[in-house]
Amino acid sequence: MSKKSSRKKPTLQERVKNLATTDNIIDFSVDVFLIVYDVLSSPILIVVRVLRWMFKKAFATRIKRFVKWFVHKVLKIK
Repeated sequence: MSKKSSRKKPTLQERVKNLATTDNIIDFSVDVFLIVYDVLSSPILIVVRVLRWMFKKAFATRIKRFVKWFVHKVLKIK
């Protein structure tokens, strides 16, 4: 015959109280802050990447062409 355990199962309130320590609250707060920061900063990164792509697409070839023209025609370097 087996004996029943004399310890009773902790209630939900007791489990939450045991989990809500200062260290756990700090860890959770920092994790939430980092996630919110990543979400808020992502659109800025997308805009920066699009602007870099547009700059490269629109101006890089023109700048290269101008520098090559300047070196070959003005400075007379082959």
